[in-house]
Amino acid sequence: MKTIKVLPLAILGTVVGIVISVILIFTRTLPVQASAEAAGIDNLYIFFLGFSGIIFGIVVLFLLVSVFRFRARPNDEREGDNVHGITWLEVVWTVIPFVIVVLCAIGGLIVLRSGDVEAQARTKGQQIHVLGYQFGWKYAYLNQDIDLKDQQTLVLPVNEPVIFELESNDVIHSFWVPAWRMQMNATPGQVNEVSTTPTKIGTFEIVCAYLCGVGHTGMNTALPGSIIPKVQVVSKSDFDAWVTQQKAEAAKAAESSSAQTTTGSAG
Repeated sequence: MKTIKVLPLAILGTVVGIVISVILIFTRTLPVQASAEAAGIDNLYIFFLGFSGIIFGIVVLFLLVSVFRFRARPNDEREGDNVHGITWLEVVWTVIPFVIVVLCAIGGLIVLRSGDVEAQARTKGQQIHVLGYQFGWKYAYLNQDIDLKDQQTLVLPVNEPVIFELESNDVIHSFWVPAWRMQMNATPGQVNEVSTTPTKIGTFEIVCAYLCGVGHTGMNTALPGSIIPKVQVVSKSDFDAWVTQQKAEAAKAAESSSAQTTTGSAG
């Protein structure tokens, strides 16, 4: 009965996996980190990537060696030896993946629960209602009493926590700002919440990460022909000035509408 030396092969597979992990980690193409949560999520991503590379190296090496070592020779139609009852091996290939998955779950829980961004946003940050529809986003600043029109730019202050309340009026959408590492589905009949703290001033891509219809690609600001504006993060003073401007425009529009209504009634 043919055999292979497991331990040397496992060590070699681990070395190969480490090399693969290093290559994957140092050639990753993640977007700029533009939120307080981005660094922790990226570190978790590297942790997952490292594990994945090592496992990939070990599994693929064992697979290639087994295919070569136990291949059938020409004109050899004999059935291979039956192997069963290796309890320790079954325990190993069950326990190791279980431990890895548990570690990944714990790491994800720690990172995603770190900091109380949601509570901070409710007390001293911005509360934004986001309505997804085919094919765009509509924003309302709940604590500023500002209701933007369709396809207007989302403007936020830097270094201030934000909580987004997301819902949809038609199909499922997914609100994603890659630079913030933040993504949450907008679901009809359900309000989902996600929090973040922007830390860089600039304009950042907004992507609908859920296939939502024929105009789906138009909801990705990174693609040509996008029909939605990018999110803008500005200084606190610029944001306050923008808020003042939005409220003044809203008041002017309300006065104009009231005057038209009065004129129409008099006529």
